[in-house]
Amino acid sequence: MNKGDEKMITRLLTKEDTPDAKKLWGYAFETDEPFYSWYFEEVFKPENAIGIFQDDTLISYLQLNPYTLHLNGSSFETSYVVGVITSPEYRNKGLMKDLLPKAIAEMNRRNHYISILMPFDTTFYSRYGWALSYSQLKYTTPMDIVGHFSKGEKKGDFYKINLDKDFEALNQVYEVFLKNHHGYVKRNKKDWDYILKDLLYYGGHACLLKDENNNPIGYILYFIKNGKFTAKEIAYTNYTAQKLIFSFIYSHKSQATTTEWSTPYNDLTHLFLRDTIQPAPTNRVNIYPFMCGRIINFKKALEHSCFEVDIDFSFSINIKDPHAPWNDGSFTVKISEGKASVQKVELDQVDIYCDIHVLAQLFFGAIDIQQAAFLEKIKIYNPSICENLSRIFYRKNNYINEFF
Repeated sequence: MNKGDEKMITRLLTKEDTPDAKKLWGYAFETDEPFYSWYFEEVFKPENAIGIFQDDTLISYLQLNPYTLHLNGSSFETSYVVGVITSPEYRNKGLMKDLLPKAIAEMNRRNHYISILMPFDTTFYSRYGWALSYSQLKYTTPMDIVGHFSKGEKKGDFYKINLDKDFEALNQVYEVFLKNHHGYVKRNKKDWDYILKDLLYYGGHACLLKDENNNPIGYILYFIKNGKFTAKEIAYTNYTAQKLIFSFIYSHKSQATTTEWSTPYNDLTHLFLRDTIQPAPTNRVNIYPFMCGRIINFKKALEHSCFEVDIDFSFSINIKDPHAPWNDGSFTVKISEGKASVQKVELDQVDIYCDIHVLAQLFFGAIDIQQAAFLEKIKIYNPSICENLSRIFYRKNNYINEFF
């Protein structure tokens, strides 16, 4: 054993551990003020962090920040794994092999049936069951392209956001914008407070858009730095509102020559932007891998989901999940009247076999059952169930834009 492994313990942090947690964060990520101090005064909660200690010294930890996700027709309390940090002298020594399974067990204890995680590498966490489940489109265009798109839209007024009076309006626009999307955070006032303070502390701005009848129809969170206008988040309730927001961006043409913004993966704006083919494309639209998902408890996650009420069938599945023994093994699933009933059983033969990594992508709707089969990510031993399975595991319009 190295560095006294026999004296290492893994536990939840306490208030007394916060200074050490803050110091490790500063070494690994950033110490930009006022964000750095604000995060550890208001956002960081030691009871939502689990760490490894060597002789009472914190050497590695991660946070389990709580959120509520709209997923599979239901609201899921979830843990967003953030700030995965190891002290430099203990890196590459396999600490994650202990820390991540302990975190999975803690999330299961909290009845968080699923988890999300923003990866530094989309494959690193796959061995622990997290799989890329959300992507965004990232647009980069010259400012005059935005001006061309928004030409003629004038009716609308923008106001600096005051959360105390604008919370309901913000949430209304956000919910309408995402009404056909899946996997997004159900934001409360505290969530919005964190988003807006994070934006402010990095020199950003936030504006709410209202129509001529004073109805909220959009908002934009943005930065202007080094000749670039970067929209961190844009939401709107209709096409006119989208064009008005682009007109607002274009009004900053004397401050920026380039604009950049991110959208849900299924966004179609690129079909309507002026572009060129020769000598080269004017605009860049990139796929931006964003968030991984994991099933913490398969039985409870499926039973918590909602399905179409006319689905009525059963299947059996064998799951490989070495880091969550309650998921590892065979299950029978019956879906009827919009709900699932799941039982862990001993079976010699099953209809489906897959590991928890692929099952996460199916559950979150990143891929559908046909794609999983084509990619040889699952084994289907009973093809007769595929039609019904395709009504459970199908592609969804996933979107999330939370950063911590």
